Amino acid sequence: MARVNVFLKDELLDKINEEAKDEGTNRSALIQTALEEHLEAKRKKREEEEQRKEMKEASERMDRLAKKLGRWDAQAIIRKFRDTNLKGDR
Repeated sequence: MARVNVFLKDELLDKINEEAKDEGTNRSALIQTALEEHLEAKRKKREEEEQRKEMKEASERMDRLAKKLGRWDAQAIIRKFRDTNLKGDR
């Protein structure tokens, strides 16, 4: 395990010491846990933002395709496909 020297505001260090005491742990363990949770939250946020971006792009592609295809009756197409397949099964 590496040792790191970090400068902290006195007020923040006081809060860290108080929290560590309340949790029954030491300052190093508290800071390590807090940083791990922070980094995990940042990673999840980046993944969610990327997923939202991909979904938006997919939606935009679908909108462009729908505009290109124009109006069409999905029910009629499904019925025609269904009826054609049913006749072939007989």
